[in-house]
Amino acid sequence: MASLMSGLSARAAVVAPASRVAMPQSTSAPVRFGFSVEAAHKKGTGSTKNGRDSNPKYLGVKKYGGEQVVTGNIIIRQRGNSVHAGPGVGTGKDYTLFALRDGEVLFKPGANGKKTVRVVDPVQRGGREDGKPSRRDKRRELYTPRAEQRAAAEAAAATR
Repeated sequence: MASLMSGLSARAAVVAPASRVAMPQSTSAPVRFGFSVEAAHKKGTGSTKNGRDSNPKYLGVKKYGGEQVVTGNIIIRQRGNSVHAGPGVGTGKDYTLFALRDGEVLFKPGANGKKTVRVVDPVQRGGREDGKPSRRDKRRELYTPRAEQRAAAEAAAATR
């Protein structure tokens, strides 16, 4: 091992003085090596803190007040019990509210002002009990629906 080390030091002594090369002097920073180091031309692929997104959960009211439901219809999907189940409504393990019977959805404040939803028997709408038209029905007879107005306008424009 000692002979190897002595041989290396002898070679280093021979090579070292001959390796000095005169570099041209310039006004820029002194150059220590015979090559220049350049900056990277491409951005490195470092890590990012963004770039993840969760799938949508589609929460919210699925059947609004006054809508008809059948047994098993989902009324509200929610996180936590922000709206409570009333009569005719069941609660799933993820707090989903669903109809336990056929009927109509009714949102009504419950005990201590909590929001509750219940399923009640369908309410008969459209007129008075004595069979005469209601004020609402009379007003509807005076005005044509917007869809019919549009259709009439399109037909008039087509005939021109």
